[in-house]
Amino acid sequence: MGREARYSEFGAAVRQLISDSGLTLDRIAEASRRPRRTRLTRTTLSSWQTGQNRPHSWAALETLLSIVGELSGLPPARLGRQRWRVLYTNGAGPPAPTPPPIAAQVSGGSLVQDADPVLLGVRQARRSAEHGPLPPYVERDADREIDSTLAAAAVSGGLVLIRGDSTAGKTRTAFEAMLRVLPDARLLYPARGGSLYAEVEKAQDLVRRGHRCVVWLDDLEHYLGPSLLDEAVLRQLVGLGVVLLATMRLSEYHHRTPRLTGTARGDGSYTRIDLSDPVLKAARVVDLPRRWSAGERARTETQTDPRLREALRYHDRYGVAEYVSAGPPLWDRWRNARYLGGSPRGHALVAAAVDLARAGLGPVSTELITSLHTAYLADEESAMLSPEPLDKALAWASQDPLGVSRLLMPAGQDLWRPFEYLVDMLTQLPDAPPVPEAVREAAVQHARTVNERFSVGVSCYRVDRHDLALRALVPPAEGGHVDSMRYVASILLDMKKEARAATWWHRLAKTGDPHGMVNLGVRHARKGREKKAEKWWRRAFDAGQVEAAAKLAHLYEERGDSEEAERLWNIALDAEVPDAYFRFGLEAYEREEHEEAERFYREGARRGHHESLTNLAQVYLTRGRYDEAEELYHMAAEAGDCVAMRTLGSLSAWQGRIRPSDESREGRMRRLAEAATSVEPPVWDTAAAKAEEWYQRAVDHGDVLSLRLLGNLYHRHHKYGKTDSCYRRAARLGDPASTAYFNEPGLALAEQPDVPCSSDERDAYDGDPEPWAPTPRTLRVLEAALDIEADMAAEGLEDLQDQPVTADSCTAGCFDTLPAQTWNQDRAWRRQLIRAFDDLSDDIRKGRLPHPRSTGEEMALHVALEQASGLTTDDPQLVGEFTEGLPEHPEDYDWSACKDLLFEDHDVLWLYWPWMEGIEDPDSDAHQVMRAANLHPDDWFRPFRDDRRRDPDRGFRH
Repeated sequence: MGREARYSEFGAAVRQLISDSGLTLDRIAEASRRPRRTRLTRTTLSSWQTGQNRPHSWAALETLLSIVGELSGLPPARLGRQRWRVLYTNGAGPPAPTPPPIAAQVSGGSLVQDADPVLLGVRQARRSAEHGPLPPYVERDADREIDSTLAAAAVSGGLVLIRGDSTAGKTRTAFEAMLRVLPDARLLYPARGGSLYAEVEKAQDLVRRGHRCVVWLDDLEHYLGPSLLDEAVLRQLVGLGVVLLATMRLSEYHHRTPRLTGTARGDGSYTRIDLSDPVLKAARVVDLPRRWSAGERARTETQTDPRLREALRYHDRYGVAEYVSAGPPLWDRWRNARYLGGSPRGHALVAAAVDLARAGLGPVSTELITSLHTAYLADEESAMLSPEPLDKALAWASQDPLGVSRLLMPAGQDLWRPFEYLVDMLTQLPDAPPVPEAVREAAVQHARTVNERFSVGVSCYRVDRHDLALRALVPPAEGGHVDSMRYVASILLDMKKEARAATWWHRLAKTGDPHGMVNLGVRHARKGREKKAEKWWRRAFDAGQVEAAAKLAHLYEERGDSEEAERLWNIALDAEVPDAYFRFGLEAYEREEHEEAERFYREGARRGHHESLTNLAQVYLTRGRYDEAEELYHMAAEAGDCVAMRTLGSLSAWQGRIRPSDESREGRMRRLAEAATSVEPPVWDTAAAKAEEWYQRAVDHGDVLSLRLLGNLYHRHHKYGKTDSCYRRAARLGDPASTAYFNEPGLALAEQPDVPCSSDERDAYDGDPEPWAPTPRTLRVLEAALDIEADMAAEGLEDLQDQPVTADSCTAGCFDTLPAQTWNQDRAWRRQLIRAFDDLSDDIRKGRLPHPRSTGEEMALHVALEQASGLTTDDPQLVGEFTEGLPEHPEDYDWSACKDLLFEDHDVLWLYWPWMEGIEDPDSDAHQVMRAANLHPDDWFRPFRDDRRRDPDRGFRH
């Protein structure tokens, strides 16, 4: 009786191939003696046919296939390498008991086509008596894109990254693509956590000898970091034309690519340092979905491997590769272990390891896991289950029940790491519990190496635990780790500690890193040191930081050098700087080229520029795409953009009114008019509460305008105490409209003088009333107040000239007490206001009542009445000097009557009310509803009626 066949499936295939080819074993053996072929003997071929042995290398099997293809008439499909590689791989049998380290087996530059996929990290499928460790490869939809990307990288070198969830099939897909595109390339596989400089030397030697090279980087996160794969190493390998083929879990990728960006508004804001890994930014990324498409499932149905067939039955819940790799069963094994009949202590051990991985630490020791796991058994339910002994629990967690993987994977002497699938699945749960504080503390405490400290620090940073992040990151930063320095500086900036952040920017600049140079320039610009700011920005730009071009461009714009500014903006745009897309989007929007603006904003938003995302939403609103706009606002708000939060608050507060399709303009105008005249407050409903929530979120993010809008919301609902509180807080923070609100002209609470009068005078007052007019004394004091205001305004204008008024201005005259809409007016406008005081004063001197003839004169009279009432209250002696010789009268200094009867209306005072914002715009709904006239500052000095126009040639006294 002959020996039992060890590789029956492979043997049957070889036997059928040779039989169909018509070739004898001797003929094949003779043909194998040609150069560059692996020598085959008749005995070797015979053992393959019987299934007692298999080829010792892929090269030997490739020799057989090449000979059959050359000497027989069999169609090429019979010699398909993919099918034969599956047969070869499945016939590999069990691994040797103690294999040498993977890197030692493949780092010597062996051919890609000879590589063993299992040793390269391809996860084995569940055990099967009839089938090998790997099922046949099923073509993925992404294969074509991966192949073309890999082929492009093979021309001049580059990093190709296949990104996807755990057990999406990334490693197998990358391996098969490498076989298809680069089978004859030399394979380099560096050890995880080791220096890649040795690979650079190997690649140099191989390239010098005419070989192509592929560096295999499964789970790329294990190779990133100082002294590992950094920009310098990547640049050297790519310069040699080397292809780097990598895989990475989505969670790890996003962990290393926070989307932080600056602003193109030119307001002196600090540019957020880009904390994403530069190696990842250089990668050509191809995504591999976890769930398989209909086409992929259809191709799977043609396979005979029962493991694939079984996986198809569960495709509604899982991806095929996910199920074949035993991810779901292991997840269920862990989640169900804490119930009766399970392994509650084993569950706790795995939970501790999973949370330590989520905290950025790994691999972890048995001692650390066991010291933390008891906290997961502290609940009453776990105590009732009588947890098993520790040794039994550890054995359960490290078992391989399906012959594929384990809940706790061995990672060295007494070191463990959790099955990555568990980490990803837990993180993706909608109600995923946070990492316990004790676990984060332990991760910070037990992180030893620079890479561990960095990973833990970044994890803490992402959940806003700045204190723990600094504890983890400062030591490596002090040791010169540039990435840690960047994070430390950014954290300190988040904490409003700009001076301490600047210390780290200086350290970064000394290392030659340009990121800190940009913010050093901003710091000098904020302090008015323009030349020093330009120096730092220029240094950053010369060091290759193209983001600095945008800062320089804005600087040159302010100087009026539009040609140089445009050149720099175009450099920034060519380099795909997000700020440049934002700036060109603004310009296009201002030209009302909405399609062009949309294109620029979309590109900026795609690169993580939050303001671009918000402005893109505004373009959608302009173009009537309301649902899309709201969705973008939500995305920007979740990313921390306070403008988006504010806009969502406004959309909630005025629900329905921004959608012209919901009602006619006439209907909306009628509703606004009713709201403006109603004495009953509107109902505080869900929309109002949602608006309050969004406004408050924006306020918490530092948006002062939202504080004012929150006050407006409270005012509309007659919550006047909260209204006043919001406006006062906004005024203290420098909001112009809120500051102006508290400057509205009023009257001092003066008592009218008690003037005795005769019975004849009293009888005269009780008879038929004459048209009301201010008394002579009243007019004289009002005339003096108008002259005082004119003189003070003229004095203030000497200092102010064309400069804008600000919330903290303190100018002589009334310009800083006017409505905020006037604060940017020029000297000529301000002179007209001074003349309005003079014109009204001149009316009194000429015996006419000071009835305002324009909006500017209305405001001048309001200001003068406040001045006059203050004089009669606070300085009666000066008032006596003004009115000496004039007869007293019971109605002297009735300023309330003056305020009521000298004006046609008080519409100009609406400009002080924040809730009436926009009333001055003739196109606004509020303006149309309230029928206001000449409230825009440009119209202040236009006469209300042509028949009361003043002499245009009267000149100016000041």
